[in-house]
Amino acid sequence: MARTHAVVVRDYALVWRFLRRLGVPHDGVDDVAHLVFARVLARAEVIVPGFERAYLMKAAYHAAFESQRQRQRARSRSASVDPDELSHPALAGDEALEQRRRRALLDTALDELTPEARAVFTLFELEEMTFSEIAEALSLPRGTVASRLRRARELFTQAVRRLQRGAGQ
Repeated sequence: MARTHAVVVRDYALVWRFLRRLGVPHDGVDDVAHLVFARVLARAEVIVPGFERAYLMKAAYHAAFESQRQRQRARSRSASVDPDELSHPALAGDEALEQRRRRALLDTALDELTPEARAVFTLFELEEMTFSEIAEALSLPRGTVASRLRRARELFTQAVRRLQRGAGQ
């Protein structure tokens, strides 16, 4: 029990960021993160010590796409507005505004990647996981991780350049 508690304390922010970067809306990411940890903790006995992060990322990857399917089904049944499309209250200070702009650019560029490329890119570039950890988390060969990362970097760079040109920067 102490080992699992330590994993939650150590890796909650990692799981939360990964889910957010996979497209889980800000107002739903806590719920999905809790679901991930509930699932992982329920299966704690099968997790190999030292591979807790990989197991968490695998569970988060699947939960993010489950959440996306649920949101798509809900949207098709409802004409309500997506909360992510609403403008957020203004943040104080130029630095906070610039940070918000950069995060929006990051999220928009990530949205243009396939789910598979987005997951590999996020885990490697933003969460600084190794190829081995990513391969374990996503049940992929290391070579596939490398090729997806290479392609994801290309697509991400193209998206950022195009978005910056479109914004006149």
